[in-house]
Amino acid sequence: MDFPKVRRMRALSITSFFGLGELAQDKRRALTIVFASSVALVMGVNFIQPALPAMTQPFGIKDAALGLVMTALTGPAIFLAPLFGVVADLYGRRLLLAWGLILYGIFGASMALAPTFTWLLVFRGLQGVAYSAVTPLTIVLIGDLLEGDNEIGGQGLKVFLDRVGYMFLPPLGGFLATIAWYWPFTVYFLTVPIGIAAFFWMPETKSHRHHGTKAYLADILRLTRHPRLLIAFSAGFLRFFLDYGFLTYLPLFLVRTHGVSTATAGLLYIFFSIGAMITSSQAGHLAVGRDKAHLLFAAFVISGLSVTAVPFIPGTWLVGGALFLYGIANGVISPMQKSLLTQNAPTEMRGGVVSFDRLIQQVSKTTSTAIVGVLLVTADLATIFWLLGILSLVSVVLMAALLLRHGEAVVNRAVS
Repeated sequence: MDFPKVRRMRALSITSFFGLGELAQDKRRALTIVFASSVALVMGVNFIQPALPAMTQPFGIKDAALGLVMTALTGPAIFLAPLFGVVADLYGRRLLLAWGLILYGIFGASMALAPTFTWLLVFRGLQGVAYSAVTPLTIVLIGDLLEGDNEIGGQGLKVFLDRVGYMFLPPLGGFLATIAWYWPFTVYFLTVPIGIAAFFWMPETKSHRHHGTKAYLADILRLTRHPRLLIAFSAGFLRFFLDYGFLTYLPLFLVRTHGVSTATAGLLYIFFSIGAMITSSQAGHLAVGRDKAHLLFAAFVISGLSVTAVPFIPGTWLVGGALFLYGIANGVISPMQKSLLTQNAPTEMRGGVVSFDRLIQQVSKTTSTAIVGVLLVTADLATIFWLLGILSLVSVVLMAALLLRHGEAVVNRAVS
């Protein structure tokens, strides 16, 4: 039997399923590192979310303080994301990816040794610096390595693999937290080998076109005002405002109102993952002949309705149905929003555009958990979930109005 031929056929069938077609070996290897990096970043948020309730007693903190664990991770990107975008475009992606992954793993594992909650937040903040560098690169590199419909399929495969992580990592995080609060943080060290692999096998994909820093920043500012990119930026902000406000506090809601354990709360994330995997795996096919912005609008309507429904659902496992629909919508939103960014930005400015989007999203993540934490002082989580659902529906109307006002133009002109 011709085993190399069998392996090529198997790889081709997998990539064809995601709408990627046949890829060269060096490109498959580079994409493998990108996808592994993306899954590793999932541990920054979803892996820890089910474990948060286990930290209240050992550290003697209130429920409202748990949001600081998320804020410390996402906060640094508000200031650093634009800087890392400039570095990626002007100086290169490879070393930034490699060092970012290594430091992300080291500082993440250090949290397991934190003697106080303050020290944990310090290590979390340092991890957030590395997180800020790596997060946009996973999107940028897919845009660099793939083109056209293949790029949409690649973004869909990234989301699919992320959701596989969402399926297994939250239950694992919740389970490890039942043993001791610090066990989930030790898993972060597994990110270090991925960073080492990036040193040796990730090609440098930055554009060879030279920009002065001043001209580069002026071009970025002009490009970010385009209507299609404004839709992408708005969708990114709304998506993460919902995800962090809803998914960060859902385990706490289930523990307090349904009396379940953190492990059970983590298991419910499987429904979210399955829903997202179904739609993200077919992102390339869904986009054929359809406007990605319109697909975004429909998905946000489903997200809003799902979040609003959770407080009305009586049974714990029935909440899984709402999470499944939320995942279905998320599996459409994530790759379509990423593709709107990368396909409407030239290679030499792709890092800057995506990092600007990351900046907006980090503001969203940081403000979402902080706002929900403040609202918890005067309102219950059921009311907050209703407000998040209404926000999603209202935002769809506003984004649709923006698109209609400025027309259906697509960025085809290069910024010189």
